Amino acid sequence: MKQITILLASALTLVLSLAACDNEMETIDRRTVGPQGQDPVLYAEYLKALGAYKASEHYLTYARMENAPEVSTSPRDYLHAMPDSLDYIALVRPLSQFDCEDLPGVRAKGTKILLRADCSEAATAAQAVEDALAQIAAHGLDGLAVYGGSTAPDAALIDKASRAGTFLVFEGDPALVPPDSREKIDLYVRDVTGVNNVFTLQTEVDYILERAGIPAAKLLLATTPDSRMDDAALHAQEALTLVARAVMTYGPLAGLAVYDIGKDYYDPSTNYRRTKAAINLLNPAYN
Repeated sequence: MKQITILLASALTLVLSLAACDNEMETIDRRTVGPQGQDPVLYAEYLKALGAYKASEHYLTYARMENAPEVSTSPRDYLHAMPDSLDYIALVRPLSQFDCEDLPGVRAKGTKILLRADCSEAATAAQAVEDALAQIAAHGLDGLAVYGGSTAPDAALIDKASRAGTFLVFEGDPALVPPDSREKIDLYVRDVTGVNNVFTLQTEVDYILERAGIPAAKLLLATTPDSRMDDAALHAQEALTLVARAVMTYGPLAGLAVYDIGKDYYDPSTNYRRTKAAINLLNPAYN
């Protein structure tokens, strides 16, 4: 009993001594401060240099982003985390609140934001374009990306989108676009993810340019970060690298598109490692 009394007395003495200290609890600000907040002057200089790069003649880079998932799992789900050097980002879903919050910062980097309309099903294509154009007008987005899949787009829909005065991209087989509508499209994105080797890739590009008559300056080739493709020696390589080289040697073409870019987000060395490497291969002056 005596030992318990001594212990209680000691504990009370310790509490009183701590209460008498002048040290107070310090509040720690755990908010993340971006580069614009850390050094506004330096960040302004960076944006100026980035704007000059995007205004210069260079190979375009385009990314299709799976925005606004039901459950966000990482920064890859947010516009502000996308690579700054991208020229175009095509969103596959209507804008979320977080997308809207990110728009001003992404636009300050000179990146143009498009909204995709899934026109792969004829029965729903007209409504998809109508909904996308309404979103574009509501949020002041930069253009429309019409996804055709393996379906020929309706000439009336292309005409409607063109008359809306918005920048128009077609994702799909350019040869499926009605000949009278082809001039109304600003950029074509051809998905070559399923192409096995560079020889077949060149055949595909030749067909688009020569048989379909699509100008090389309007054509982008698309693949995914995790895709593989055989080079001229039939050795499997990262498809992004080989497709980037094809853009330069088979045209030159307008540029490179990256589908499912979120798959490239995490890497121990840097986020979007493969995407950034392909961009640097196309536009080494960006560094």
